[in-house]
Amino acid sequence: MHPIAPRKDGPFASLVQKVLLRTYTPPAVVINARGEILYVNGRTGRYLEPAPGLGSMNLFEMAREDLNYELSGLVHKANATHEDAVADNVRVKTESGYQLLRITVKYLEEVDTLAGLLLVVFEDQPTPRKVRLSKTSLGDGMNKDAAAALEKELHYTKRRLQITIEEMESSVEELKSTNEELQSANEELQSTNEEAMTNKKEMQSLNEELMTLNMQYLSKTEELSMAANDMKNLLDATEIATIFLDNDMVIKRFTPSVSRIIKLLPSDAGRPITHFASNLRHENLAADIQQVLDRLVSIDSNIQTTTGEWYAMRILPYRTLDNYISGTVITFTDISGLKHLEEQLQETSRFANSIIETVREPLLVLDQHLHILTASRSFAQIFGVDADAVRHLSLAKLQGAPGTSPSCAATCKPCWINRPRSLTT
Repeated sequence: MHPIAPRKDGPFASLVQKVLLRTYTPPAVVINARGEILYVNGRTGRYLEPAPGLGSMNLFEMAREDLNYELSGLVHKANATHEDAVADNVRVKTESGYQLLRITVKYLEEVDTLAGLLLVVFEDQPTPRKVRLSKTSLGDGMNKDAAAALEKELHYTKRRLQITIEEMESSVEELKSTNEELQSANEELQSTNEEAMTNKKEMQSLNEELMTLNMQYLSKTEELSMAANDMKNLLDATEIATIFLDNDMVIKRFTPSVSRIIKLLPSDAGRPITHFASNLRHENLAADIQQVLDRLVSIDSNIQTTTGEWYAMRILPYRTLDNYISGTVITFTDISGLKHLEEQLQETSRFANSIIETVREPLLVLDQHLHILTASRSFAQIFGVDADAVRHLSLAKLQGAPGTSPSCAATCKPCWINRPRSLTT
């Protein structure tokens, strides 16, 4: 006896299963819904044979004549119901006589790869000897068998024709339904096209309006650009330092002359003015700006810089065209020359007054309208008048002034009549 060699379960079991399947499982084929054979298992030569002509792997073309009718009906039933279809005692002619079969058509649903395919199984059934050895060589038997075969083929043809008619009717219904859907879709497309045409006209009208508005905006933009250029050149050309602030004291714009007072750069626009130091001898600039914003009144003041220059500062509300307060405007006008002239005039006036006071003779200084500008001390003492009281009086009214002596009136009357510019006595 040969010793039993150990076997590995994997390869050995697989080989045994293949032998058993090949030897003891019934012949079967896997087909699709059109009858095309995709896989063959076992020996199917007793039931299928190659079709004449070009090679074809279609079950209905390869099936033996006795099986064609049954196979067609079973396949159609399995496809329609998605259930197994079985036919017993199907007789097929073989080399050894007639054989009874069980044909099973199984609808596959196991996995995605096999879903929708059909498994056709051929199983031999016990066949009585009388059926297996029946002969049709005699004339009557041959006629009966031929008639039965023709009747069976006719029945098969009728059934196939009925199936074809039903399929055609179903196709016609589907075509009608598809045609109705296409007509409905066509109507919707026509309606959509009409709406699109209407929308196109509306869009064209809107486009024309937008083009008109665009031209108006371009014209306004050009006007604003010209106005901005004029404003820039005006601000650059003027020597009046000007600062424009918003309601939060943030710098909007300023003229180049401002840099003499507050060190500002073009990039400083957008920053609060309180962030910058100035050379003004004025510590209440922010308070003055806030007062203008609160009370909507202008503030005027003369301010000196740390370098000795004088500026007339004016703060007033910034009003828009619709009278909306949108900040403040600060202007600085250089009045250093006026201040120096005032100082010179004051010095000249003091010098003239000192001369008048030192003259011993009575002296009056009159303007072109004979209004008294100055009366000397000696004039006041001699004629008994108050030098400050008669200042700015006309010479004609001097004689009626309180405390004026008759001699003063008599002395001044000829001068008033002859309208001199000065009088000494």
